[in-house]
Amino acid sequence: MTSKTPHHTTRPTQHPPTTHHDDTHAITHLFHQLETAFAEHDATKFDQPFTDNVIFTTVNGKRLIGWKALHAYHQERLQNHAHNIQTHYHIEKITYPNPQTAIVFLRQPITHPHHQQENVGTWILIKQNNQWHITAGQNTHVTTTQDHPTPNQTQ
Repeated sequence: MTSKTPHHTTRPTQHPPTTHHDDTHAITHLFHQLETAFAEHDATKFDQPFTDNVIFTTVNGKRLIGWKALHAYHQERLQNHAHNIQTHYHIEKITYPNPQTAIVFLRQPITHPHHQQENVGTWILIKQNNQWHITAGQNTHVTTTQDHPTPNQTQ
């Protein structure tokens, strides 16, 4: 039986991170705006950067399709469940499959009055008219926050 050696091929890569400094800054700013809107319990401000046809999966597995569904969910959550909660987004990495698409890998620590928790998320953003918009995302609740790797922010 003869073993065949696979042909050496170059694996596809994403756009070089060095070409996206301004985009990375704009995306980071967008997430800071989300943090501010959350702190203000302002669902309209929070949902501003989401596309009309957004698809988003919440930490509890609920799939929200369309801006109206996402906004109704955020209105209810921010008005009825966000008091005394502090959170922020820690962007671990941003990748750019092409110049108009960014994939953001993040962590979201959440502090409640009596406990802490953490979510991890993968969000997809698209660039239209020189503005970044969130078009899809999935958040997952993490049962432990220890020993998670922190990759380079942009790659």
